[in-house]
Amino acid sequence: MIEQNIDFLLIERYQNGDLTAFTALFQKYYPVVYRIMILKGIPATEAEDLTSEIFIKLIPSLKRYRFEKPFNHFLNRVVRNRIFDYFRKEKVSLSYFSIEESIDKSNPIESFELEEIIATCLQQIKSLTRRAIVLLWLEGYKRHQIAEVLKLPIGSVHSGLERSKADFRKCIEDKIK
Repeated sequence: MIEQNIDFLLIERYQNGDLTAFTALFQKYYPVVYRIMILKGIPATEAEDLTSEIFIKLIPSLKRYRFEKPFNHFLNRVVRNRIFDYFRKEKVSLSYFSIEESIDKSNPIESFELEEIIATCLQQIKSLTRRAIVLLWLEGYKRHQIAEVLKLPIGSVHSGLERSKADFRKCIEDKIK
């Protein structure tokens, strides 16, 4: 609650023309946003660029900020959308679906074969469930958020994901052997 009040105070000061308030928000949240980018598998140099982009886009957005929700919720949404855009634009390879820690990633043939196997197995999963898996694994959505996005009951999302994960795992294991 205190953090929220500090953030609101800084935003209000920024809206009233105090540029040092934006600098304070930047210094507070830049490391957090950067760390999220890294944890989502974005390379460090690109994570730096994306984090900077987010704060550049925040400059005009904060002028219109309405104080309805905590700033970190607002920032989280901005970060999540930017990560989604990044992966969609970059058409992320399926290597982000790490299946086997023991596979030698330095061997390009083995890595390529693994990507082919993953793509084949992923295509065998129903379209709707495949979308749920991508939202879960790549986008980091929680199951209740996936249910909202796909307009499905939470129970259907949960059972569909569990069933599909088991099928996916079995398919991968069968093809690797």
